[in-house]
Amino acid sequence: MTWMLTSTGQAVDLRFIGAPDISVLDIAHHLSQINRYTGAARRPYSVAEHSLLVCEILQSECGVRNPRVLLAALMHDAHEAYTSDLSTPMKQVVGEAWRREEARAEYAVQERFGLVSVVAQHRDVLRWADLTALSTERAALMPKAGPAWPATTSHPPIDWWDFDARAKFTWTDWRQAFLDRFAELNYERRLERECVHDVDHEGAAD
Repeated sequence: MTWMLTSTGQAVDLRFIGAPDISVLDIAHHLSQINRYTGAARRPYSVAEHSLLVCEILQSECGVRNPRVLLAALMHDAHEAYTSDLSTPMKQVVGEAWRREEARAEYAVQERFGLVSVVAQHRDVLRWADLTALSTERAALMPKAGPAWPATTSHPPIDWWDFDARAKFTWTDWRQAFLDRFAELNYERRLERECVHDVDHEGAAD
């Protein structure tokens, strides 16, 4: 069997996953229940919470206001709703087979939400925000023992995100927070498109 059953009751054949299979409702639901670091953090820490943190870092640390770029940040791990979150060490063990299958699901998400070109154009800053979130999570949520992670040196952690204040959030809170942020950014993106269309239309009329 190569198909999975999503939270909305959709059967997705992972051999042929494409944009029509992707639902933001499934993404928010699944990511809010998938723990990062295979559960090794000091409290449940979901991919949904991480995604919101990456989006916030991009806006607060880099001054990004473009809703398309912020939406790309929010959705940067959305494919994990379909692949789940494999730890980085295990990804390295599996190797090219994993990278290939992950890339297919990732592209399907980007295509579904019109983010293919945005991700390609802003890959470096998106990666920077992701690694900064990783470093921040390592410092705040992971055991102090053990070897340091390279990201903690190359991308110093931020100190303004209060993990403890969010410790009582349930997975349903994170699902809703993810959906709310998606709706906000999608609305802003639509307004931006309408403004561009109006300007172009006025220019053509002139």
